Amino acid sequence: MDLVQPQKRSFLDRMGRLSRLKLLIPLKRSPHSAEYSARGVAVGMFWALTPLVGIQMYLCFMTWLVAQQTKSFRFSLVIACAWTWVSNVFTMLPMYYGFYITGQIMLGNWDKISGYETFVVSFEFAFADDVGFWDSMLELLALLAREVGVAMGVGCLPYAIIGGWLSYKFSLKYIRQRRASRVKRQLKKATKKRERAAAQSLERPSSSSR
Repeated sequence: MDLVQPQKRSFLDRMGRLSRLKLLIPLKRSPHSAEYSARGVAVGMFWALTPLVGIQMYLCFMTWLVAQQTKSFRFSLVIACAWTWVSNVFTMLPMYYGFYITGQIMLGNWDKISGYETFVVSFEFAFADDVGFWDSMLELLALLAREVGVAMGVGCLPYAIIGGWLSYKFSLKYIRQRRASRVKRQLKKATKKRERAAAQSLERPSSSSR
């Protein structure tokens, strides 16, 4: 009897599945209001779009502590931390370089737009096999701060602000539509159940009269 070989997923399929698991599942399972959950997405996306990979969850926690002192800006810490996954080891390098280019343009340093090699060398050095994760993060941040820190710090701001605002709008719409469709399905199911019960109650007198 031939054994069924497990189907191998492509890299994009695995990344898509992981993205749904990390980003959408927390939204689907959130028991909070749509606004509360969407604010969590916005905070997580804001910090995700900054050159601070490795400490973004801590920044979400600090933001959450501040937001707890208010009534209008409270958000889901779980969702916020989940959405920092947008910046990861696969997306970090191109995102950092995008921040750098944008920052140089905003600072008017058109003649200094270069340095992709610096990112590549820093990345490879920081993530050497004999270096731990946290040491790698600190080394990478230190190297990038020395080389292009100001440009990245300035260049990430438009992405963080606009990305946080757009993610709030889209996630709020997604949550509301999903919950509305779930209510419709529940109502439809309840209606069919009542119709079946009514049909059965009408059949009983006729069967008993026989």
